[in-house]
Amino acid sequence: MKRAGFLMTAALAALCPSGVAHAQDLAAAIAHARAHSPALVAAEADAEAADARLAQARAAAGPTARVEGSIGYGRLDPGGYFGLSADDVTPSAVQLVGEYPLYAGGRIASAIDQAAAGHRAARLGTDMARQNLTLATVSSYAEVLTAREMVASYTGLVAALDEIVRHAGLRYDVGDATSSDVAQAKARRAEGRAGLAQAQGRLAAAEARFERLTGKPAGPLAPLPPRPEVPASLGGAIEAAIGANVMLARADTGVEGAEAGVRAAKASNRPTIGVFAEGARVRDQFFPDYRADSVTIGLRGRWTFFDSGAGSARVREARANLTASEARLRAARDEVTQAVIEAWSGLDSVERSLEAARDGDAAAREALRGTRLEVRSGARPPLAELDAEREAIAATARLAEAQASTQVAAWRLRLLCGIE
Repeated sequence: MKRAGFLMTAALAALCPSGVAHAQDLAAAIAHARAHSPALVAAEADAEAADARLAQARAAAGPTARVEGSIGYGRLDPGGYFGLSADDVTPSAVQLVGEYPLYAGGRIASAIDQAAAGHRAARLGTDMARQNLTLATVSSYAEVLTAREMVASYTGLVAALDEIVRHAGLRYDVGDATSSDVAQAKARRAEGRAGLAQAQGRLAAAEARFERLTGKPAGPLAPLPPRPEVPASLGGAIEAAIGANVMLARADTGVEGAEAGVRAAKASNRPTIGVFAEGARVRDQFFPDYRADSVTIGLRGRWTFFDSGAGSARVREARANLTASEARLRAARDEVTQAVIEAWSGLDSVERSLEAARDGDAAAREALRGTRLEVRSGARPPLAELDAEREAIAATARLAEAQASTQVAAWRLRLLCGIE
């Protein structure tokens, strides 16, 4: 058993070669994941695009200026009109136009409101991506620690089983044990090796997911910190979620955008008025040596007063979209409330499970110590100690998984409440 303890220590050292002092903690893992995540980069790029769309919508309320020009080469034959004969010409024209909208019937204001709602939704999408990434990183971090605990435990158990099989074989050789004792020891060892293989596979998958999330290998990891603080009551958690939940806020911006859409639809058939200034320079356009320069300042208006019902159809469509957005907001509020209740209950459940797992782990370790003493005194067979070892490993696994579940459940509740 001393050899088994040495092997377990060596396994733990192999898993954490640099020691806890240099281990990555959960906060660092979350920071690495945020710096690495392609999903977060995409969400931030979407937000930047929404910011640019808002700038475009606001720019529609300002002045515009454009220049147009053309130049060519050809032959112009007026056909004797005004006594002009055919001649080679180089027709050219340059026009400078400046415009400023004075009244757009609400089109520009509603477009700005729609773009602003889209911008807020995109920013909230970035927050949602960051929260989802945080929860995934916490879950992955906890899973790596749990899997490493399982590997270390099963490594120690397999080492102990190898020693038991060796002793059973020696005792059989001197006639102090039966062949069934040897067979039972080998069966236990095979079971232990199978458990170790499963734990190693679980660890490989957990470390691969951790590296995919953070962009860094899962080296030495610090133990899980105490679970983060959550609202003190269920009512407080629901109130916090209603005020700060990202999904609910996105649904609310959807209503704002739909309301702006209704205003835009109503404005589509209203007249528009703007001031303009134009300057033009024309050469060789109508007859050889033709010249014309002009400057014009004035008002320009447009009003489509009949469009065969297209405008009223746009208003009906926009109002239907508003009704749907309002319904989605109500549904989101119900979903968030339900999710908070489930998260609160889940956290309470896993915390009680954690207490039970701690008691079970302590009891299993105490039972293992007692069984070892009984085996040493000859009161019980060596296989009894292996059974106690298996029970202790199972209790340790339940404790590690309960600790991980508590951490993840607390983070889930915090994020639902808009707390990062």
